Amino acid sequence: MKVFIGVKLPSAVKKQLVDFQKEVIRASIKGSFTDPNNFHLTMRFIGEVDPDQRSAIETGLARCAESQLPFLVETNGLGYFSKRNKWIVWLGTKENSRLQQLYEQLNDSLLGQKVAMADEVAFIPHLTLGRGIVLWQEWEELSKVPLPPDQKITVAALTLFESVRLDGKLVYRPIADFPFAGQAAATDRIDSREETEKS
Repeated sequence: MKVFIGVKLPSAVKKQLVDFQKEVIRASIKGSFTDPNNFHLTMRFIGEVDPDQRSAIETGLARCAESQLPFLVETNGLGYFSKRNKWIVWLGTKENSRLQQLYEQLNDSLLGQKVAMADEVAFIPHLTLGRGIVLWQEWEELSKVPLPPDQKITVAALTLFESVRLDGKLVYRPIADFPFAGQAAATDRIDSREETEKS
């Protein structure tokens, strides 16, 4: 099985991603666009694993999660990676030291379980809108499109996903969730903070 670790997204953020995605589709000649059910924030790609490796990954995830408290991440506009004249277009996140720290601690926890992982690249948190995209519109023009207000994502758990094809359709299927320690109390504090910001 092919697996990766990520963060699930609330429905409000998925709806925002669909709105962004429509603008990218409109500006594209071709591309493979992410199914809204597959939207997520990737923390670490692992790759192909066997049952023993999966057990080690889950142990590493559990140990990482038990030392974490929930926190907020905010979205922050469109970006892209380019490869052979085709682009991966994504919605980025604002710089967040807690998210970077989580990434580093997750890596350490997995390495502590001797989990073999795909080659590490720079961690650029993002929410993928599509791959293999060829634009007819200049990026400078697309990036000027007014975007909906930034969304807040509560990071309160890590999820182990399996990448599978069902009836020819790519599906990112959650296998197991690993809630952070102190999730309920810390989430209450986050909710209270959001209410204060609104008032």
